[in-house]
Amino acid sequence: MLRMVVVLLALQGCDMFGGDGAKEAVDAAKVQLSAGDMPGAAAAFEAAASENPESIDAATGAALAAMLRGDTDAADAHLARVQATAEERAPEVLMRRAMVAQQAKDWDRMRQFGEASGLAPGLLLAGEAALADGDREDAVGLFERVSGGGAEVTARGYLSLLSSDDPIVAGLSEAQALWALGLRKVAVRSVAELMVRYPDSEGDRNEQLLAWAGRGASVGETETARTLLRATKASGDLVWRKKATEGIIFCAEGKAARCIRTLEGLEGDAPADGLADAKVTAAMLVGGTDSQAAKDLVGEYESAGAGRALWNAGARKMARNSTPSGALLNFFEGAE
Repeated sequence: MLRMVVVLLALQGCDMFGGDGAKEAVDAAKVQLSAGDMPGAAAAFEAAASENPESIDAATGAALAAMLRGDTDAADAHLARVQATAEERAPEVLMRRAMVAQQAKDWDRMRQFGEASGLAPGLLLAGEAALADGDREDAVGLFERVSGGGAEVTARGYLSLLSSDDPIVAGLSEAQALWALGLRKVAVRSVAELMVRYPDSEGDRNEQLLAWAGRGASVGETETARTLLRATKASGDLVWRKKATEGIIFCAEGKAARCIRTLEGLEGDAPADGLADAKVTAAMLVGGTDSQAAKDLVGEYESAGAGRALWNAGARKMARNSTPSGALLNFFEGAE
């Protein structure tokens, strides 16, 4: 439930409501969503869509409500209903349909709608879907069309990998896409042998190894994480990061005492913000089996990540105290 709430809050942050005939009803539903009243907001969005069947804003809100209950078919149906009459907002609707398809893990439709939108985020999604299907040539064409903002930065990263003559480097692009699409265990498993053969000539070998070791730990693929960590030659800033990653792996393995000892041993050597992030990540991994360990790791940190880690550990009062003001805190305060 919390994972979907985080997804919805992230989507709420997008400029997804442009204003139409259902504005008053949609605005009221958005207030409920921001206040953390997910059931109330969902019901209000559904009512707005029922009363205003051609409203793009209402349809988008109702799609969010459907995603909240895990019904991606209903979410897409709401958006499909208004697509034909969306006119200048059709690209927005198509991109939202691509996002729903991503949640449904329907890569064909994600690619279809993302490309049809012509928008930078939609084209990026389409390119990632093409890579997930192993279609590198089409992926390159889609990424080259991405222009503007963070989507372009991400697309350029993919293009850099895909332009390499080394098949190991080019192959990493597919693992990156799988990770971005939420197939995280698959991505980590696919990269295991790939990364240990990643060429030193690329210059970022150790950074890549360390990043994927951390990703492996975060999804419970601890054996792969350790293999990648052993292959990492750390120097400079990577020294503390490698040690922190080892601590996170200990938490992923359920070895809470070693995890805490390892991370606390980095006090004074690691940047405060970096160490805080490592401890919160570790707390997320161990909280389901050791609530006290999660509390000890998070301590007095205040961030959305700290709040989620404590909430997952069942420490709801601490979660509220550790979460900055905003929609996530509203959700925590509104939950029983």
